[in-house]
Amino acid sequence: MNVNELGSLWYLQSSSNMINLLLKYLSQTSEDPDLRNILNEIYEISTYQEQEATQLLSEEGYKDTPFFREDDINSSTTKLFSDHLIIEILKHLTSNGLQALTLQYVELTDFKVKNFYKKLLNDVIQLDFSLLKLLNDKDLLQDNSFSYKKAAERDGKLFKVASTQQRPLNAVELANMFGSLQCNNVGVALCIGFSEVVEDMDTKKFILEGKKLAFYQSAFLSDIYRENGIPTTTGLEAHVNKVMESPFSDKFIANLIMLLNPVSISNLQNAVVSSYKKDHIDSLKKLIKMVEDYSEKGLKLLIRKNWFNEPPVSNWSHK
Repeated sequence: MNVNELGSLWYLQSSSNMINLLLKYLSQTSEDPDLRNILNEIYEISTYQEQEATQLLSEEGYKDTPFFREDDINSSTTKLFSDHLIIEILKHLTSNGLQALTLQYVELTDFKVKNFYKKLLNDVIQLDFSLLKLLNDKDLLQDNSFSYKKAAERDGKLFKVASTQQRPLNAVELANMFGSLQCNNVGVALCIGFSEVVEDMDTKKFILEGKKLAFYQSAFLSDIYRENGIPTTTGLEAHVNKVMESPFSDKFIANLIMLLNPVSISNLQNAVVSSYKKDHIDSLKKLIKMVEDYSEKGLKLLIRKNWFNEPPVSNWSHK
């Protein structure tokens, strides 16, 4: 097993360990029976991938205890999120998990590990489809159409000039920003909910800064869509309930925010490389830099609080 397999399996194991506790909590606080069915299905798959990744790592001599345990759930009955927001969170987590699995899968060369990932990809694709159907059945799917012109129908040849700034964004440029917009909408709601229940003041300050950042980026990207004639909707923060007790430990909450943070960077990077409009690229790079700076603060917080789940390192020495 090479470094690709080891690194991918460790990430899968550690992230599944965290997500499994989140899923268990969400399942106990959800009310809609259809949502509960999907939550149980996701939990079954996530538990399988944690156990299988642990077994594969153990066969290679790497053994470790779970970083998060049952006592990281303070209250399994405190309903912090509405069912609507839970569905959005699940759709977001599943989509991001699918992206991570796909990126890792293409680099794998161990047949046993690759076959394990192949099964996971098939399972998560089905989950993603089921969640999309649930959103559609509950009439919660945000799907706004927009008018467009084909290249042959445009006046002039502005789109043929890569450096031209005075033009609307094309469909590819807009599509690659959509994941980041969704990520930030969910991020605003999570940060609002968690900022109200954490006890550690350093963590509270970090999450409030995350809320401000996610709101700014969501508003910035929404303005770009509106300027290009495409309506957007936000407001998931309205689905956060006022509660007296935190459902999770501060350690768990801080790590969950950090797990989701890199997703925004990868979505924005995709938008940068697909654009030929300089002012657009410059704006997106500024957004990426903001997330990078926020991630650095989060890492320092985890290390300072001794909450950082450190990955394995190579055994090497200088000659």
